[in-house]
Amino acid sequence: MDIKKLLPVMAMVIILFWVNISFAKETPSVYIPDDLKPWKQWVLHNKDNEFCPFEYNNLKNKHCSWLSTINLDLSNDSGKFSIQGILFKEQWILIPGQNHCWPVSVFQQKKSLPVIEKQNHPAIFLPEGEFHITGQFLYADLPKAIWIPENTGILSLKLNGKTIHDPFISKDYRLWLRAGNIKNPSDNRIQVRVYRLITDDIPMIMTHCFQLSVSGQSREEFFQQVLPETSMLMNIQSPLPIQIEQKKHLRIQVQPGEFEILITTRFYKPVHQLIPDFLLKKSEIWSFKAQTQLRMVKLMNINGIDPKTSGVPQQWQHYPAYQISSIPIIFQEQRRGDPEPPPDQLVLDRKLWLDFDGKGYSIQDTIRGMIHQNWRLNMKKNIHLGRVSFSGEDQLITLHDNQSGIEIRTGQLNMTAESRYTDSIKKLPAIGWDHSMNTVQASLNLPPGWRLFSASGVDTITGSWFERWRLLDFFIALIIVMAIYHLKNIQWAILALITMILTFHEPSAPQLTWLHLLAVIALLRIVPEGRFQSLIQLWFVCAVVLFSVFVVPFMMHQIRSGLFPQLERHTYPQMSESPNITRQMASPKSKKLEYNNVAGSFSSMSQSKAQLFSGTENQSTRDAVVQTGPGLPGWTWQSVQLKWNGPVDTSQMVNLWLISPSVNGFLSVLRVIMVAVLLMGIGTYRPFLPQL
Repeated sequence: MDIKKLLPVMAMVIILFWVNISFAKETPSVYIPDDLKPWKQWVLHNKDNEFCPFEYNNLKNKHCSWLSTINLDLSNDSGKFSIQGILFKEQWILIPGQNHCWPVSVFQQKKSLPVIEKQNHPAIFLPEGEFHITGQFLYADLPKAIWIPENTGILSLKLNGKTIHDPFISKDYRLWLRAGNIKNPSDNRIQVRVYRLITDDIPMIMTHCFQLSVSGQSREEFFQQVLPETSMLMNIQSPLPIQIEQKKHLRIQVQPGEFEILITTRFYKPVHQLIPDFLLKKSEIWSFKAQTQLRMVKLMNINGIDPKTSGVPQQWQHYPAYQISSIPIIFQEQRRGDPEPPPDQLVLDRKLWLDFDGKGYSIQDTIRGMIHQNWRLNMKKNIHLGRVSFSGEDQLITLHDNQSGIEIRTGQLNMTAESRYTDSIKKLPAIGWDHSMNTVQASLNLPPGWRLFSASGVDTITGSWFERWRLLDFFIALIIVMAIYHLKNIQWAILALITMILTFHEPSAPQLTWLHLLAVIALLRIVPEGRFQSLIQLWFVCAVVLFSVFVVPFMMHQIRSGLFPQLERHTYPQMSESPNITRQMASPKSKKLEYNNVAGSFSSMSQSKAQLFSGTENQSTRDAVVQTGPGLPGWTWQSVQLKWNGPVDTSQMVNLWLISPSVNGFLSVLRVIMVAVLLMGIGTYRPFLPQL
C-alpha cells in the first residue's frame, strides 16, 4: 500500500480525534439553557459548598477540604513539614504549628504562601484542586507538643532522623514529641470482636461490625484480609481514621477507648456458595437476614447459636445467628420469590375540604406503609384523581380498566394524592381507593357557616355538635330546665329545654350564669320581707347585669355569624409553592436540569467520623408530563376529626349530617330570640318588677 496516500487519511483522523477531545473538555457536565447562562454566577454566588462531596445519607454534611497526608521531620533545633490533600473550593486551611513553633517558608510549587493566624492556629489560603505544600519550623528547643489539624488523615513523624511508628495524639489534637509524655509501648493492647450480617438481597450485601477495645497510646493497626475479595465497598461508618487497601486489608489509626466500625460491602455476582477465607479469628459469629419475597434459602455446613447470649449487636439480635469457621457456606435455594407474601400494611391520613357552595370536596390523601402484594393503587370511578407524588416526586397517573391509579415500584410506600369528589356531600367513601387500610383517620374542614351535626360509619368523631355533649353538660342543662319548671311552669321549661339544646355549646354561650340567676330568683321567692330581702334584691340586680355582660356578646356574635358567616375566625394559610409550578419555572422548555453529584473516593477520613464516598453519578430524565392536580385549599375554619379504630374496607361509607349556612343563619337568629324571651320570662319578680 502506498504510504503517501495514507498520510492525508492519518492526518484527518488525528485532527478529528483532537477536535473531539477539545469539544469533550469544553462540554459542560450540566446542561444550562442559553437564556439562563448569564445568571450562572449570580445563582452560584456564595454557594461554593454546593459542589463539595457530601455524605451518602446527609446532603447537608459536606466536606470541602481533605488533608490526606502530613509528614513531619523534626529535630532538636528545627524541623520541616509537607502536606498533601485536595480542596473542592478555594479556602483557608489550618496547618501544623503554634505560637512558639510557627511555620515559616511555606511554599506551593515554588510559590511562597503567607501564613496568618486563624482560630488561634496558623493558616494559609489555597485555590481549588490538589495541593502539595512544604514548610519549616524554627524554634530554639524542641517543643513538648505540636498542634496538628483535626481532619488529618495519615500522619508520618520523624524525630531526630528516627521514624516514630506510633505517635501519641491527645484529645486536643496535640502531637506529643517528648518521651515523658508518651505512654509505654508495652501497654498497647487491642481487642477486636467481629460480627457480620448477610442480607440476602439483590445483590447480596454483607455488613461487617468491628468492635475495638484499645488501650495504650495512639497508633496505627493493620488487619490483613478481613473483607471478601469478591465484593466491593459501599459504605464506612467509623469514629476513627480508616483506610481500605486492595479491597480487603484494613488500616486504622486507633486511640484509647471503645469504638465500633461498620463496613458495608456488596457482592458482584449471585452467591450460592461463600468461602469464609477472610475471618479475623478462627471462628466468628454471623447473622443472616432473609428476603423471603425474593427467594427462600437454607444455609448448609453451619451451626446456629443463640444471638442474645453470643454478644451479637442488639440491632441484629432478631436475626438468626451462626458460628462460622473456614468451612464453605452453601446457600441452598428452596424457591424463588414468596408465593404467600404477608398482607399489605397501609395507613391512610386524609384531609377533606368542603367547597364554599357545598358542591364537592377537595381531598388530600397521605398513605404510608409496606407493600407486599398489590403493586398498583386505583382510585374509585366517582373520585377524580388529580395528582400523586412519592416522597415529594410527582408521578404519572395512568388508567387501568377505566380506573385512574398509580403504579408502585417500591415496597416502602410514602404517597401523597390529591383528588376531587362531587357526587354527594352527605355520603362519601371512607377510603376511596381499591385497597383496604389498617388505620384511617381524617380531618374534615368546613367553610364558614357550615356545621356538622353528627356522622355515621365512623368509630370516633371529635368536633361535631352531637359529640360535644358530655354527661356533665346534660346534667347542667337538665338542672337549668328543672329549675325553670319549678319557678315558672311546664311551658317555660319546654322553652328552656329548646334554648339549652340550641345554645349550650355555642361560642360565648351562657351556661353557669343561668344557674346563678335562677338561684337568686329562687331566694327571692322564699326570703321574708326585711333587710335581708333588700340585699337579695340588690343581688338580683347585680345578677341580671352580670348575665347581660355575658349574653350581649353572645347575641352579637350569633347575629353576625348568622348574617355574615365569612367573618368567622380562621387560620390563615401558609403560602407555599407547588412543586410542579416551581419545576416548570426552573425549566421553561419542560426539560429538567441534570445534576451530577460526584463524590470522590478517599483513603483517609476525618477523625470525628469517617464516611466513604465512592464515585457515583445520579442522572435522571423524566420526559413524561405529570398531572398537576386540582389544587388544595389552605384555609381552616371549623375542623372535625374522624377516626376508625380498626381495619377499614374499601366499601365503607361515611354519612355526614351537615347544617348549611342558610339553616345555621336561621338557627342563629332563633337562638337570640329564645334567649331574650327566656331571660325576660324568668327575670320578672312581682314584688320588685312588674310581671309580664
